[in-house]
Amino acid sequence: MKLRMFFGIFLILSLTACSSTKQTDITDEVIFYGEGEHWKVKYIYNPELYDEKKVNWVEIEWKDLELSHGDLHNIDIKFEGRDGLITGNIGDMVTRINGSVISFLVGTVNNDTYKEDEYKIKIKFNDEQDVIRLQLLN
Repeated sequence: MKLRMFFGIFLILSLTACSSTKQTDITDEVIFYGEGEHWKVKYIYNPELYDEKKVNWVEIEWKDLELSHGDLHNIDIKFEGRDGLITGNIGDMVTRINGSVISFLVGTVNNDTYKEDEYKIKIKFNDEQDVIRLQLLN
């Protein structure tokens, strides 16, 4: 009986130790980056901006041509993090456009953000679609 109890405690401690992963806090602005067939994407996480307004910037860059303000209403996104999903049409968001780069604000997709986090964004523009994974840019 004592052997079973010892084995059970050992098993629980072993599983707990194996399942805990170290998460690195972010103290300065960082960029999570990914690239698809048609788009380059940056999620610019600024902890001060997030703490103050609960938003951060995403930049998407169309690889082919420059975009116009009229094109914004033809771009739909799904931005996914560990704790949330943001969907919408770029034309309905707070945006800045500079040539082929569109910047827009997104709200919370993770309750806490760590350097090890990954994000996924799906960009649909006209009849083309990219699904892009974003990781911390070193």
